[in-house]
Order: sequence, then structure tokens, then C-alpha cells
Amino acid sequence: MSDIFNQNDSEVIKALRTARIMADLGHPIDLIVESPFIPIQLKKLVYQSLNDDQNFPLLPANILAADKKKPDWLKKVDRSLWNYWPELRLFLLNQKNWDLSALRCLDDHTDKTLRLLGCPQQKSFDIRGLVLGYVQSGKTANYTALCAKAADAGYRLIIVLSGRDNGLRRQTNIRLKNELVGFSDNRKSAIRMHALGKQWHEFTRTDLDGDFQAGFANHAALQGSQPVLLVVKKWVAVLNRLVVWLDKAPSELLKNIPLLIIDDESDLASVDTQGSYQVEEDYTPEDYEPPSATNRIIRAILGKFEKKSYVAYTATPYANVLIPHDQHDPVLGYDLYPKDFIIDLPKPRGYFGAEEIFGRFDDDTGGIEGGMNVIRDVLEDAIIALENKVMPAVFENALLDFILAGAIRSFRGDSAAPCTMLIHTSQKVLIHSGLKSLVNVKFSELKDMWRYDRKKSIEQMLKDRYESDFRPLTRKRNLNKDADFSMIIPHIGPFLEAVQVKEINSENGDVLDYEKEPSLKAIAIGGNKLSRGLTLEGLLVSFFIRRSATYDTLMQMGRWFGFRAGYDDLTRIYTTPELRGWFADLAFVEHRLREDIHLCESQGLTPLEVGPRIWQHPALQVTSILKRRFSSSTVIAESFAMKLEQTFKYPLDKPAELSIQAESNFLSIKELVTKLGSCDIKISDSKGPIWVGKDSSLIVDFLKKFRLDEVDRNISLLRICDYIEKLNQKGELVSWTVAVRGLIDKDDKLGVVDWGLSTGPINQISRSRIKGTNSLGIITNGEDELVALSNIMQKKAKAIVEDCKAKGLKKSINNAARELRSPTEGLILFYPISRNSGYYLTPQEGRGPLYADPNMPIAKDLVGMGISFPKSNLPSTHEQYLEGTVGWSRNE
Repeated sequence: MSDIFNQNDSEVIKALRTARIMADLGHPIDLIVESPFIPIQLKKLVYQSLNDDQNFPLLPANILAADKKKPDWLKKVDRSLWNYWPELRLFLLNQKNWDLSALRCLDDHTDKTLRLLGCPQQKSFDIRGLVLGYVQSGKTANYTALCAKAADAGYRLIIVLSGRDNGLRRQTNIRLKNELVGFSDNRKSAIRMHALGKQWHEFTRTDLDGDFQAGFANHAALQGSQPVLLVVKKWVAVLNRLVVWLDKAPSELLKNIPLLIIDDESDLASVDTQGSYQVEEDYTPEDYEPPSATNRIIRAILGKFEKKSYVAYTATPYANVLIPHDQHDPVLGYDLYPKDFIIDLPKPRGYFGAEEIFGRFDDDTGGIEGGMNVIRDVLEDAIIALENKVMPAVFENALLDFILAGAIRSFRGDSAAPCTMLIHTSQKVLIHSGLKSLVNVKFSELKDMWRYDRKKSIEQMLKDRYESDFRPLTRKRNLNKDADFSMIIPHIGPFLEAVQVKEINSENGDVLDYEKEPSLKAIAIGGNKLSRGLTLEGLLVSFFIRRSATYDTLMQMGRWFGFRAGYDDLTRIYTTPELRGWFADLAFVEHRLREDIHLCESQGLTPLEVGPRIWQHPALQVTSILKRRFSSSTVIAESFAMKLEQTFKYPLDKPAELSIQAESNFLSIKELVTKLGSCDIKISDSKGPIWVGKDSSLIVDFLKKFRLDEVDRNISLLRICDYIEKLNQKGELVSWTVAVRGLIDKDDKLGVVDWGLSTGPINQISRSRIKGTNSLGIITNGEDELVALSNIMQKKAKAIVEDCKAKGLKKSINNAARELRSPTEGLILFYPISRNSGYYLTPQEGRGPLYADPNMPIAKDLVGMGISFPKSNLPSTHEQYLEGTVGWSRNE
């Protein structure tokens, strides 16, 4: 290991903190690095870090705003008089060790949000907005900073609605106490208590039972100049207490005081799930249904104030954007749809989300973006064993991984850091209790093995897992952190002794209190209380097999998302292949939604003009049926033009179903090649036969017979057929080139396949499986779409690529080929995939064979297919999306 990373991490943190404070004061980097305050062995690291801070671009937020001409009231505010944000900023820099680039981003993004709120000095305003972040990405930091700036600007009452349970409310209250309010003893872990006349009035407390109670609140506090803070859970009884207390306040007071409501996890509980749909002009219908209780109370609170801003925060905004845009209750007024602004925060540097961990399909390249080799499969037999209260081997491996990961963190200098393991298999409390007993017994066995018999048993087990599973990934991601197992050994025993097993649910008194135990080492077993909002500090290993049928619930249960600085290589997620695939699909959904917000911003659309489209998964629902009851499923016109569609997903984890699918497709392609007749000998090559000028009806008939698994399909052949037939009516895609792309030279292990061609059998190709998924990644080869183009056209394609490269742009040769092919000509490519694919692979990161045993009777060769579409003058494709009461639109 390098000298830098041999340093205890606390030394590195101290040096970086000192350097950043000096940089913030305006000192040049060179002088900072030469300062005697920076240890010699850390000067190179500090220089690089400060340089990265300076050069890291300010990531912009995408913003949809209702009033483009709204005066920038923030420009007129004298910031030199501010108190709360400057103190928080210094705290984040000095105590929380934020880098300057992250601090600049936070400052910029919260300024943009503050500008969109109502000016506190106005006579009246009613603002409703939405801030979209990522799961575990720092949304709390964002709204904490917004609260500080709002208080500086003149907002007097700030209510933070936080979750639905005491643990999450308490966690949020502690965070705001530390970063906004401070303590009278001015402890180092919190911001300094503000000067007299500037101190916050707190009407909620940081203990578990510290939610709002009128006995701890005083109306007189609302009349002074000091801001008032309430952190309230979204529970009807508590919110009703708040309403009753506000009703007793002088009406003139509520009329004049500026209110800011921060609704954390705003897609949970806040969205109306029962009210009638009516607009302002409508009379009240006979079958009128009032809004659901939580939604009704939030709207009632807003209705008591003349000057109010409501900001919803969430990482899963599906329910929020599906709220009817014009929903109006005759008593409560407009619903919580973000009519005034929608802000899409950029992904922070160092953040690990669904795309980074599970990967995401890229419909431009046909490949998989992102993904880490940290997912471990939990198969059906292991789930059955757990249901029978037997601990399967994969669960034991997860426990061993937690021990290793915790010991490695300690070796790296983070022995005082919290370390957590999540076990989430069910929401049922009874199951949690049984699991806790299993884990307690097994973990006690492991501790005893280490205490009394380590040389003969557990030490070798841990070493084997370290060398085979941990060390290769560490070397790949950060070679400087590589270490011999002998260096880890001294840290294993202390970590084992420190671990506590906790059951976190409504029936048990266990809590994860990182405030009282900042170095907590815990295995947390639970369900709903661990599924949303609650931060699991230092989460290393997750054993997660709980299914959910909705996008928002599933994404929020991914507590492993977030920042993993210093231990991303130690993260392990044990889950089912099905859930692994679903998280990758949701990364695609998330990407598409944010792309649409960016597109709407570029078109100058307002939130009331926006109907974000949400791609519909074949096996999942976007959100609960009650939250989407006014939405509609629709097919949106886009274009397959200039796209390559590939069949890269197969039900590989269901070999019996795959066998039937493969056999059917084998018969279909034999039928097609018979109808195609003799191939064009002049352009056929050593990879296989090629046909040109074939009627589109042959292709459409074939595609309608080709079988894809309903869950694991990544394309819709029926929509493609519909697209082709519609374009055929306008004279496009009427002529097709068909090409078989096998190996040039036969591979004896991969073998050949007989599709009934007059030219004889075809040499089969290998397409290995992305480890633990049902995906092959990419079917096509590098220049396959050049097939049947003349030499002149191929040269033109290569010239286009070179021209783009010279301009600093990226374009593939296949994309250039699509650009040159006539709109009348389609291209379909067939790939004979051997069931022995992946036979040559040694256990390496990311890839594996198609079948565990390719010689079993049901293991079949596969047919892969790529469909290349040229440019079109008549774009019209079909994808199914969910839309709210305003349809998705785009300007062509």
C-alpha cells in the first residue's frame, strides 16, 4: 500500500479539514500545501483534493418554474446580516468535513429553491413546489440548508413533516438540532448555539416521544423575531393536535407570519388517496368524498396562513407528479401538486444509486451502464430454508462478509465509525423475532469459534472469502487499499465483540441510536421501520429479499444507496435475481423521468403544463392504485428511428420456460429462412448468409411469432410490428436486409446449428451472462450494421465517425450506418447463441455461463436478434407510460 493510505484516516480528515478552511479563506493552493499544518506525507493528497475541489464543475439542477418573470426578491436581501446559513456552512466545512465543491453545489441549489419561494415581506403568497433527489443522496442536508436560509430571509415558522414513525421523526429532529439549533453546552458534534435574540424556539424535542404537544408550545413565541421550528411526524393524531393549537392562535398573527412547510418523503401519506376529483369551477357532487386524512390536515394547516410556502422532498416522485394538476376542494382549496416549481437535483459526486450499483439499460447503445460486482444471489432454496427457520449457507456468507467488512474498515482507520448490517426479509414482526433468534445463535457460534478455536476453523473461512471475494474488488476499485489478510486479523476479534443484534419494529424496544452510540456496530433486523427514510449509518452488508410490486416502495427500501466514501468496495447486497433485475429496470425508469424533466425545462414548460411520463414495467406498478387512480395508461409516440433493438434478456433463471421459448424460436427461424429462399451469394460472408430486398410482411409475420418472456423481455415486438406496418403505409421500411452473424471459424465447444439453410450449418457464437442477471448485455458485434452496405457507403460511415471524433463528439460506426441506410430499408440480424456460451470463463467479475450445466436435457441453444432502424421522416413508435391529468408533451 502507498504511504498515503497507510495513514490513519483521522489524520487525513484533519489535514483536509485544515486545508479546506484555509482555501475557503482565500489562500492559494500552493501556499496551503507548503504550510507546516499539512504533514509531509499528506501534501500530495491534499494538493490533489484541493485541485479536484476547484476543478469540479458546479452541477446544475433542472428547474421547471411557473412564473418565468417572477422578480428575484433574493437579490435585494442583504446577506451580510444572515446568521443561520453562515453558521451551518462553517459547521459543514469544519465539523462535517464537506469538500468545497459539494458546499458550492448545496449553496447554489438551495439559493435557486429559495428564490422560488414566496418573499417573506410580501402581503400574501401560496407556493407549492417539489424537490426531487435520489434515495439517500443528501435531501436532508438540502432542506436543512433551505430552512437556514429561509429563516435568515424572514420566514418565522418552519414545520418539517418527517415520516410516519417516532424513530424517523426523532432522527430528523436530532439532525436539525445539531445543524440548525445547537445545544447550550456548545458540544463539538453540533453547531454553536446562536446568540441571544437569534436562538430558535423549538416546539418538538429529540427524544422518541418528543413529537408536537401543545403543552410545549407557546403562541407568544410566534410574535417575536426568532424563528420557530417543529419536527412533526405525519400521523393524524399529532397533526390534529397541531391544528387545534393553531386554531387557538390570534388570527392576525397567522395572517402575518411567513410559514415554510418541508414535507420529507412527500410521496408517503401526504398524497390524497380517496378524495373526489373536482376542479374549482365544479359544484360539489352528490357523491363527494373528502381527501384522505393526512392530506386534508396538511392542506388545512396551509389554509390558515396568508403567507405560506410548501416544499415537497422525495426521491420517488411518481405519486406527486400524478396528483391532478387542477384538483380543488371547496373547503381546502388546491391539492399539493407542485404547481409553482419542480427542481431535479443533480446526482452528487460520490453517490451510489441504482445505476451505479445494479446497472441501467442504455437504449442508445443497447448496453448496460454502471453496475458493481457487489450483488450476491439468494436463490429459492435459501428462502425456503429461512421460512423453515433454518439458516442457509448464503446467509452465513452474508454474516461472514459483515465481519470482514467491519474489520477492514477498522484496519483502514475507521474503527470509531458505525457499521451496520441490514436484514430485511418481511414486514411481519413475528418473522423478525425468529430471525433475530437465528442470527443470535449463529453469531454467538462465530464469536466462540474466533475466541477459542480460530486457527482450526473460522480464520481460514474468513481468509478464503477475503481472498476470493473482497480482495479482487478492492484491487480493481482502489489498489492503494489492498492489504494482506494478516493485517486484517487483529481487527476481527474486537469487531466481533462489538456487534449487537437488534430487532427494529413496532413491537420491540430496540433502536438504532447513532447519536448516543456513534461507533455502533449492529445487525438490524426489521421491515417497515427500516424501509424508508431512516439512515443506516455505515451500512456494509444487506440481506434483502422482500418483494414489492410498486416502484416507489421498492426503491425506498434500498437503504444501501448513498455515499460510500472509503468503503464502496466493502458493500455487499444479498438479494434475489428477480429483485436485482427490478432495481436495474428502475434505474432506467428514474433516468427516463429525469430526462423528461430536462426536456421540459429546455422547452420552457411550467409545472402545470407538464405531464411527466413514467415508463410502465411489465411486472411492477408505478405506485399504489389509490395514488394513481386519476392517471391513465397511454402509448406515447416517439420514434424507433436510428435505434437498435436487441433481445438481450432471457429467462435464464427459469431453464424449463427458456427451453420452451428457445425451441419455439428455433422452429420460427427455420420457417423464416425457408420463406426467404436463396441468399445473396455475392454479399454473403464468412459469418453467414445475407438476404436483401425482402418484403416487410415476412419480417412482421416472423416477429409476431418470436417468443419473449413476459417478465424478462426488454423490447416489445408487438409495438415494433405496429410501427413497421404504420411506416409501410407511407412507403418506409418496406424492404429488409436479413443477415445471420455466426463465427467465422468453427469453435468445437460452441458447435454449430442447423437452421435448414442450403449453405449448411452455422457456426455458433458465445454470449455470456451478466453475473446474477437474466441479461446478456449486448447481442451485436462492433460493425454488424454495416452489413450489405456498399464499400462506398461503408467508407462514408467511417468518415462520419472520424468527423465527429475530430469535433469532440462520440458516434459509433453502427449509428453512422443507420444514418446512411435509406428510410425504406430495415435490417434484421440473427445470432446463433450456443448453450455452451461462457464455457471459457474462469470465475471472473461480472460474467458467467448461460447454464450451470449446458448438458442437461432442457438446456437449448438460443436465437439472438438485433433490429436496426434507419432514419425516418415519419417518427411513430409505441411505448407504454403512465400519465397524470395533463398528458406528456414535447415540441418536435
